Amino acid sequence: MKIFQSFKEFLFLFFLQGLGYFFLYLPHFLRFSLTKGIAFFLYLLDSRRKFDLLANLDFAYNHSLTNAQKHEILKCNYLNLVYNSISFFMLSVSTKERILQTTRFENGEIIESLLKNGEKIIFVTAHYGNWEYTTPAFTCHFNHPITAVARMTPNTWVNRYLLETRSKFHITILNKQGAMLGLVKALNKTKVIGAVTDQNTAKSDGLLVKFFDKNVRHTPIASLLSLKYHAKIVHAFASYSQDYRQILIKVLPPIEFQETGDLQADIQNLTQIQSDILEQTIRENPKEWLWFHKKFKNQYEHIYENSHHQTK
Repeated sequence: MKIFQSFKEFLFLFFLQGLGYFFLYLPHFLRFSLTKGIAFFLYLLDSRRKFDLLANLDFAYNHSLTNAQKHEILKCNYLNLVYNSISFFMLSVSTKERILQTTRFENGEIIESLLKNGEKIIFVTAHYGNWEYTTPAFTCHFNHPITAVARMTPNTWVNRYLLETRSKFHITILNKQGAMLGLVKALNKTKVIGAVTDQNTAKSDGLLVKFFDKNVRHTPIASLLSLKYHAKIVHAFASYSQDYRQILIKVLPPIEFQETGDLQADIQNLTQIQSDILEQTIRENPKEWLWFHKKFKNQYEHIYENSHHQTK
């Protein structure tokens, strides 16, 4: 029975790897046409995600967006979601050379300077554009390892595939549950860690901050580690080129923060600054952020309850 299970797992992983090679060698215009077809299909039929996205937009922008603006964001979210999935299959079989060819850093000299000076870096990103490529792009462009955090799934086969793909190119992946000790060790050893920090959290895991003038939960993990271990928080956001052939990763200057000596207040204020940076980035280009998440659920769960939300 165990041998049979192992064989099924092998076939499953072999199939996913085969998908990776299929998409990798498929001409871009065909790959992108397929992406647009699947995205349009989801746009028409996926009522649950559509409802959550529109609820988020109406709540965040106080119903100020037109239907045309909201549906433009909706279509781009589906397009990114599908192409991100295809790109992830491709990532599992990609080489360093391809990562270097398809990704580009804006303000990369910020990271080069920090690494040269031996600074500890907390590389913060969000579900924006193609976020999965921020860490492999980092290690490939700057030839420096990084330790990142990821949420595991209930399926062990899927977990193995996700872990093997995300661990390519000198990336160490830690399970989100109980990751703190591993992050501390990584900061002290390789000096660079990465985290995606834009999702809603449970009350016990996040601090209340302002986001689009609403109260939301935001993880304080970057703030805590930065203050305790004197690490620089550097935000980076990955967006697609217009033809989806390249991923541009924009690096923001490290957060300059003056400590007050009150650790709890400093953690709160530094976390608020990170929420402000996220909001500003989203406002500059709202189409790239993944609005499907229930970002406001902790404090405003009611906005996700009305199944008759306008979707037309």
